[in-house]
Amino acid sequence: MRNYAVHLICHLLVVSAGLVGGIAAGLWLFDSNAAAGWLALLALLVALGVLALQTGYLRRERAFPEPRAPRHPHGRRTLPEPGTR
Repeated sequence: MRNYAVHLICHLLVVSAGLVGGIAAGLWLFDSNAAAGWLALLALLVALGVLALQTGYLRRERAFPEPRAPRHPHGRRTLPEPGTR
């Protein structure tokens, strides 16, 4: 759950890029607007870039899991040594 914020932000960016790209593609197809065609291509590249960055970030986060506290053989946590935090 700690990576949920990154996941949500990336989804919002990709959805907004898809919306812009869809509108631009519609203008390009039905209105023959050349600039809208380039905007649609740019929106597609932005969406793919955001997805690639999200994948790289999440893979890096999984590569270094947080260290766990040592466990007692019977499944209970061990107490810290006196004088340590």
